[in-house]
Amino acid sequence: MNLTKVSRNDWIVVGGFVLAFIGTLGPWYGVHVSVLGQSVGGSVNGWHGSYLGWLVFLLCLAAAALALSKALNISLPLPAALLIMVCGALSVLFVFIRLLIVPGGGFGVGRGWGIWITLIAAIIVAVGGFLKNSESAR
Repeated sequence: MNLTKVSRNDWIVVGGFVLAFIGTLGPWYGVHVSVLGQSVGGSVNGWHGSYLGWLVFLLCLAAAALALSKALNISLPLPAALLIMVCGALSVLFVFIRLLIVPGGGFGVGRGWGIWITLIAAIIVAVGGFLKNSESAR
């Protein structure tokens, strides 16, 4: 692996993946209920909340692998920047879907910090792919 071939925009994509991994481990949804003076609460992270959490993680992982493909001397049939942008855009779309569709009909369920971190990470991956695309156009 030749890390001198990895550009700043590639590192942005890899950083977005690391942030997405952290975000999927954090709480995506939480519930807190008080009945007769007793309170009960719980949360669900991106790994256990739905398949979209897994899918976002895998798309960001694929984007990071694509960003490092040049350093690994792997040739691709399509430009890596284009594939990274697609992975990032799909990740943003899937996180937005999870933001809009709250499990349990939304009754007493709130969004946790993990889903917001994952959204930011997906945006970082998409922007990193866009910047990588503009760098390869020069």
